[in-house]
Amino acid sequence: MRNNIRKTVLCCLTILLITACVDEKVPPRSKAFIDKYFPQSTVVLVEMDDDDDDGKEYSVLLNDGTKVEFDLQGDWKRVSRKKTGVPSTLVPKPILQYVKTNYPEDVITKLSRKPYGFKIELSNDEDVRFNPQGQFIEKID
Repeated sequence: MRNNIRKTVLCCLTILLITACVDEKVPPRSKAFIDKYFPQSTVVLVEMDDDDDDGKEYSVLLNDGTKVEFDLQGDWKRVSRKKTGVPSTLVPKPILQYVKTNYPEDVITKLSRKPYGFKIELSNDEDVRFNPQGQFIEKID
């Protein structure tokens, strides 16, 4: 019985240490973003990517399945959240209004910042582009 208790305590401490180490890999600017928009979530994985299109970036996976990609300065580039959709507080208001009007049954599952503005992916798998002010540009087939 004591061995089981010791093993359980040791396992819990190991998980806490691993979580703390992973969390330390997230730069302060990115950590502030995560704390603001995903306060109930914790970081479970941080990966450095060398993307040919966008240069170096790193991805952060949260315990609720959310994936956030950041540039090296810590600014968000992409947020992907399949189950519940991207937090509405993160989406520019004109884009949110466009989706509510034109796709009332769908949620935004991916939000990306692009040189031309924003790109969203909806729960119906449609992609839509917007300019920096959040005005509709085109639907991507």
